[in-house]
Amino acid sequence: MTMQRVPINDAQNEFHFVMNQVCTGLGPLLITGIHGNAVLVCEAEWRKLCEKARREQSLAEADEPQEVVVETGRALSTEDRV
Repeated sequence: MTMQRVPINDAQNEFHFVMNQVCTGLGPLLITGIHGNAVLVCEAEWRKLCEKARREQSLAEADEPQEVVVETGRALSTEDRV
């Protein structure tokens, strides 16, 4: 997906138009400025991105080795087990 680019002055001057375009299907919009850039996304897209990040974090945490306590009281990682 290619993001549309808009200079900050244009985004400020036409904010209602820009926001309506983003919310009705234009997709994310890159707003470029002198001190940095920002991306404007609709709320529905933001929620999808957050949910995707949560799923990926959960998968990454599930892949981490878990500690197992054996009768000796010594903690072993799952890689230490035979």
